[in-house]
Amino acid sequence: MFRTAAPVRPQPGAASGPPVVPRLVRAARYAPSAPVTGHVPVPELEEFYAELGAPYGVPFDREGYADSARRTSVELAFGALDALGELPAEQAPELVVVAYTTPDFHHAELVASCVKGRLPGEPLAFALSDQGPLTAFSALRVAVEYARRCGFGRLLVLVVDQSTQPFAVPDAAAAVHRDCAVALLLEWGGGAAAVGGMAQGPLAAPDLFAGWDPGAGVVAGAGLADADCPSPSPDVRLATAGPGLPCTGVWAALLDVVSRGFAGPVVVADYDPGRGLLAYNMLDCTAVELPTRGNEESDDGSGRRA
Repeated sequence: MFRTAAPVRPQPGAASGPPVVPRLVRAARYAPSAPVTGHVPVPELEEFYAELGAPYGVPFDREGYADSARRTSVELAFGALDALGELPAEQAPELVVVAYTTPDFHHAELVASCVKGRLPGEPLAFALSDQGPLTAFSALRVAVEYARRCGFGRLLVLVVDQSTQPFAVPDAAAAVHRDCAVALLLEWGGGAAAVGGMAQGPLAAPDLFAGWDPGAGVVAGAGLADADCPSPSPDVRLATAGPGLPCTGVWAALLDVVSRGFAGPVVVADYDPGRGLLAYNMLDCTAVELPTRGNEESDDGSGRRA
């Protein structure tokens, strides 16, 4: 099902030249807005959810589940792939990393393996989770590190926010209120060179902002909407993501910025107040292809002008 290999660390001295920033070559968003279909109860599934939450004293939220959209993470990821458009073999990714905050309520499918089956070639595919609103930032860094150490040139990061959960979810900053998926096709041309413009850590960490280019445009996540959270270049903020899409919101806002004609270096950043961590990734967005397809839909929470 998966082809995996441990990353090979470059030999000392193998990396040369200045740090390199990954280039975003194509991106798409899938934010379905179709009405919720009628719910047909499945006793076996309801029993499974009840047993799953029982050890933790969490009851199955039958009413909330029935009223939800019930779109699986696989469905959302496939929608983003369809919106991205056909990928010929020479443009197909060699590595796919799926990033999500909330687990899929449908446990019979693995998103990474399903996505792998939709792509040409034999890409290495896996998922990364459990890092709240900063999950996609970690996924992008992991993807670039694999590219540096394994000689990959094309990378696909799929970010998914799936709102349906069989249990009541606290209305916190990390709660997902809508369904959305974003596909980011990246090109890494730096070989074994160091990656530039990426960092993650507490605000007090030394040199946290050393890789932040103050001349680049900034797309900020919902966690950075608070003016008390510092940023080296607040005057060049291009957009700020709205609440309700903790994992995809800032990346959907990036697509909005690019669709308005912006071309240049962009620092995408967000702050996780729960863990007290800030993350940012710099991307070369000088020539991004945004396929125009009917299933790329935006809503008032995917991004707004700062």
